[in-house]
Amino acid sequence: MLFNSLEFLLFFPTVFGLYWLLKGKIRAQNNLILVASYFFTAGGTSVFFF
Repeated sequence: MLFNSLEFLLFFPTVFGLYWLLKGKIRAQNNLILVASYFFTAGGTSVFFF
C-alpha cells in the first residue's frame, strides 16, 4: 500500500477515527494499531501476510 494511493486514503482516516473512538482504552488502542499495521504491510505485498 502506497501513501499516495486510494487504499491509503481510505485506510488512514478509518484507523485514525477508530483510534480516537477508543480514547482511554490503551489496550484496545494498541491492539487496533497492531492489527492495522498487519493490514498496512499486507497491502504492499502478501509475502509478509502469510
